[in-house]
Amino acid sequence: MKKNALVCLTLLAVLTFAAAAQDTAKPKAEDRLPAVTPLLVQVVFTEYDGEKKVASLPYSFTVNADERRARPGSQIRNGARIPVATGKDQFAYIDVGTNVDCSATLQEDGRYKLQLAVERSSISPGTPAGSNPVVRQFRAEINPVLKDGQTVESVVSTDPLNGHVYHVGVTMNVMKDR
Repeated sequence: MKKNALVCLTLLAVLTFAAAAQDTAKPKAEDRLPAVTPLLVQVVFTEYDGEKKVASLPYSFTVNADERRARPGSQIRNGARIPVATGKDQFAYIDVGTNVDCSATLQEDGRYKLQLAVERSSISPGTPAGSNPVVRQFRAEINPVLKDGQTVESVVSTDPLNGHVYHVGVTMNVMKDR
């Protein structure tokens, strides 16, 4: 009887140890799913002709920052499709407007690194009627590192054809629970 009790106790101890080892081997939910922080991002394209502000185009959107890696983020596509003659009674369409792509990652120091691809295209004024349009185009890929509430002017570029200066400002805010 003592022998059977000792075998049962030993078997129970082995099973308990195996179950405990199996529990610790399972990844915890927080290890499997990276923490996500919602951010509100504003990108402002500003165009100057000398000292005169010609245009200011703001775009605001949310993007989720992942603590461990950049995830596919937010995209904005805003514009029009312009017909361009390619032959007699034949047309192709080109996209004109603004495109913004953004993803974000949390840095070890608590700031956020944004991965931004921005593009703005427009029809050049003064294109003669009946001719194909001249399309102005600005593109940039920028990676500002921002803290909550910070604004940076991340790009300043001059159009070589008309001398207009383009500024791209970026503001980032951590969204609070509402």
